[in-house]
Amino acid sequence: MKKIFLFIALLLNGFLFAQNLTIEDAILKGRTTLAPQRLSQLMFKPDNKTISYIGKLNGKEVLIYINVPDLTKDTILKVEDLYLSFYSVMPEETKFERFPFFTWFDNNSIIYTYNNSVYLYDFTNKKTTIKVRASGNAENIDYDKNSNRIAYTIGSQLFVSDNTSINTLLDYAKKGKKDGVVQSDLITNDNGADFDNGKGVHRSEFGITKGTFWSPKGNKLAYYMLNETMVTSYGLMKFDTKPSGLENIKYPMAGAKSHEAKVFVYDFIKKRNVEIETGEPKEQYLTNIAWSIDEEFLYIAVVNRGQNEMKLNMYDALSGKFIKTLFTETNAKYVEPEKPILFVKNNDKQFVWLSERNGFNNFYLYERGGKLLKQLTNLKQHISESVGFDATGANLFFNAFSADGMNKYLYSVEIKSGKITQHNKLEGIHASIVSDDGFYILDSYSNLNTPRQIILNDVKGRIYGSLVNAVNPLVNFATTEITLGKIKSPDGVTDLNYRLIKPANFDSTKKYPTIVYVYGGPHAQMVTNSWLGAADLWMLSFAQQGYVIFTLDNRGSLNRGLNFENITHRQLGKYEMEDQLAGVKFLKQQNYVDSNKLGVYGWSFGGFMTTSLMTRTPDVFKVGVAGGPVIDWSLYEIMYTERYMDTPQENPDGYKENNLINYAKNLKGKLLLIHGTNDNVVLWNHTLNYIKQCVDDGILIDYAVYPTHEHNVLGKDRVHLFKKINQYFNDYLK
Repeated sequence: MKKIFLFIALLLNGFLFAQNLTIEDAILKGRTTLAPQRLSQLMFKPDNKTISYIGKLNGKEVLIYINVPDLTKDTILKVEDLYLSFYSVMPEETKFERFPFFTWFDNNSIIYTYNNSVYLYDFTNKKTTIKVRASGNAENIDYDKNSNRIAYTIGSQLFVSDNTSINTLLDYAKKGKKDGVVQSDLITNDNGADFDNGKGVHRSEFGITKGTFWSPKGNKLAYYMLNETMVTSYGLMKFDTKPSGLENIKYPMAGAKSHEAKVFVYDFIKKRNVEIETGEPKEQYLTNIAWSIDEEFLYIAVVNRGQNEMKLNMYDALSGKFIKTLFTETNAKYVEPEKPILFVKNNDKQFVWLSERNGFNNFYLYERGGKLLKQLTNLKQHISESVGFDATGANLFFNAFSADGMNKYLYSVEIKSGKITQHNKLEGIHASIVSDDGFYILDSYSNLNTPRQIILNDVKGRIYGSLVNAVNPLVNFATTEITLGKIKSPDGVTDLNYRLIKPANFDSTKKYPTIVYVYGGPHAQMVTNSWLGAADLWMLSFAQQGYVIFTLDNRGSLNRGLNFENITHRQLGKYEMEDQLAGVKFLKQQNYVDSNKLGVYGWSFGGFMTTSLMTRTPDVFKVGVAGGPVIDWSLYEIMYTERYMDTPQENPDGYKENNLINYAKNLKGKLLLIHGTNDNVVLWNHTLNYIKQCVDDGILIDYAVYPTHEHNVLGKDRVHLFKKINQYFNDYLK
């Protein structure tokens, strides 16, 4: 067991005084003044001998250098001086008082984007120049340093500008036209309203975060084209018109017709646009796009709609023609590639592939043509991502979680020998930055007892000093004890991680109302050995009001390996509920938990879990709050749902057994459903249908909607949301 005590001591007029954390502070200050100290835009300069970050001097931002390895500091640039240089070339632009997000262009200049244009500041002559500009209404901006071009979208169209043109447009493949010469100054809008170009596809599954992909030298640009003409529409309420109306979106539901994606490549030298011939069937997922170093080939991980087969395909980037499938991965449940191939540094004939084929994410080394050279790592841990190579490409750095999923460390693997080195020793969640030469490491970490430390060390293990040793930002608030621990799942074998927060001024002789905060779904982990055990500050606020707050990561959640996650396949809700009820059993064994006053709260998949627990085990929880819950999986999106449930046609029993409409009549406790009216992830239909079923069954239920909000309630309205949740538990659980 691990514990942390957030001790609060304010001596006021001779008395020991501890203030409670308000909902406003918890929500509005959780990432600012009540967050542990951090260094903004922390990075190594290209010389690998200097660290830079944004600090403050007299309340204003400044760029600070830290010399390596002696850690001496220099203030290099004030934000007002950067702005004055910027103003000299762009006097019509709005003033900025904070540093824009930037990267180092070379060792003497930085490059940043502001109001859709790219600027370079040269430290030698202290001048700003405009590198390239995009239109003012541009979105999805993607700048390429090598070619000094910027790709962006306006509406459904994709544009590219260079330093000689602001509105140079690429052609996006007229229907049925796979290849052709285009004029860069032509504007084509012939795809129609249900097409999109240069944007992410497949509803951001499979690690897809964008829709444009520059080749290594910037001579070519690959991009997605999405066709949604065949997808059913769903109307989102518009409240800003009189009378109110609908805004239609395309939403592919499980078992229905899916959208179709294509990949195109524009060649700036040949002024030619070609379609990559990804073939049939059209309903497939084109994921993890990567370029060969010489720009001749494009690699795409093609996943079938059933998501039980992935083919890593190689295509000719000049003609668009399919060359061959390098290898195929299959799984009886599902495959889910999320990282593109990574070519070995200084070796364009070998690449690394990250795969769960042996039950855990591991690296595999391949020859460019698809020959497997060897399995590079064989960890029984979850590798989350690669961090980069050292200067020669001899070693690959990567992050991986401990076997129990609680800690995250930086490792490196030697490509030649397969030797693995762990570069962090202290338990916790480490987020490391490695210098480009692979020698120095900036190790930012936290654990239950450490708000944040940032340490400079090297790959040999030598520690040079600390850049940050953050103090507890909650030192002035009431004492709250957080415990991390493990219980067994009902199978008697699997360990499940939990976090338990005891009330302020805890008295072991008293019994306390207890709230279970649950998520429980794939791609999420609620409990880690990080600051506060990864608890949000609203949980501490609730605990300071006299609640026990408990969270358990059930089977099906992230960072514990494939078998831990995919056990829920075709039965979303079944094993997750079993594990959460094991957590309830554990809670009831604690003499300070009032078994008659158990509540449960969750959002999205957690809303599904909350509603499931309130109605499928109606005698366990007295009060529940479910935000944005999935009620009927047949109404949820294809990409996510069919991975974990197959289609409704293939798995009718699974959909029926986990359709919460069927259990509405069982509700005994108090249940509050919350939904944003413009939710484009979990459609408003879910809770509206549920409310209708409750009315039909004569079941009294509470309901709150947030007009204009999407899948979560954000901004200042989030304070209102948590006050509502707090009030509901105070009214019915206390």
